[in-house]
Amino acid sequence: MQIVAIDVGGTHARFAFAEIQAGHVAHLGEPVVMRTADHEGLSSAWMAFVASLGAAPPRAAAIGVAGPVTGGPVRFVNSHWVVDPDTLKAELDIDDFILLNDFGAMAHAAHALGPDGIEHLCGPDVPLPERGVISVIGPGTGLGVAALIRRAQDIVILETEGSHIHFAPQGPSERWVSDLIAKEYGRTSVERIVSGPGLGEIVRANDPDDIREDAELWEVATLGIDAEAIEALDIFLGAYGAAVGDLSLAHGAMGVVLTGGLTNRIRKQLLASNFHARFCYKGRYRARMEMIPVKLITHPQPGLFGAAAAFAKEHHA
Repeated sequence: MQIVAIDVGGTHARFAFAEIQAGHVAHLGEPVVMRTADHEGLSSAWMAFVASLGAAPPRAAAIGVAGPVTGGPVRFVNSHWVVDPDTLKAELDIDDFILLNDFGAMAHAAHALGPDGIEHLCGPDVPLPERGVISVIGPGTGLGVAALIRRAQDIVILETEGSHIHFAPQGPSERWVSDLIAKEYGRTSVERIVSGPGLGEIVRANDPDDIREDAELWEVATLGIDAEAIEALDIFLGAYGAAVGDLSLAHGAMGVVLTGGLTNRIRKQLLASNFHARFCYKGRYRARMEMIPVKLITHPQPGLFGAAAAFAKEHHA
């Protein structure tokens, strides 16, 4: 069966054909990527995607969206888009679809991908647990958080909004940044710091006159050619490790999977930072944290793959 897999984030919407067979993703095609800012919503982007094909697309879709899926319209936190499941069939002219949170899709990818799509990052180099909870986390335009629960015969995926818990600063640098962000937004959530825009928030907390765009800050930080950006990246990575550790404790997880283009991009810096030390720095639970393997999804399109995997699972007899 052929479907269209769709991954809608805060900045980009991705479309690709996927072939599913016997409950698995047999093939994922090359993605078509569009900026969400260039379109009114999903139906507009869908029409542009269909026009690029020159032929009718499959009449089923698996759609991952960067917002809470609770049955009603999905209103994106980091985008102007709204996706209404009650009108999707008519808007996209399709017969069948599933709609899930984008990090629900990432969790499906974490379960379905083999060793060619997931690599060891830090902690003990052991396989992810075959049973129990695995936290799936990754920063992008926002911060995605999900829990993958593996059981004897099945899996359960919890789509969460864990990124919006309160940030717990450690040390004077993090407290300074957190306090300034709270003055502007009323509170400091984890996502305000551990996300793509978070690096800019950290830089501007230390230098309010710095007007560089986030893309430029990430470039100079990863190249190691700007002292302010390098310092901000160091704060970011420590906060990232601490947040991942906190969230995995809240999930009761004994495995962690990180995902997203940003984490893949900063893998070298992450491994050289205090990310894992902060992940393990949980007082009486340090020994537990030191037992947890932390993996990284390296598949180039985990959101699309995961959405297709979710559709395959749901439609497998």
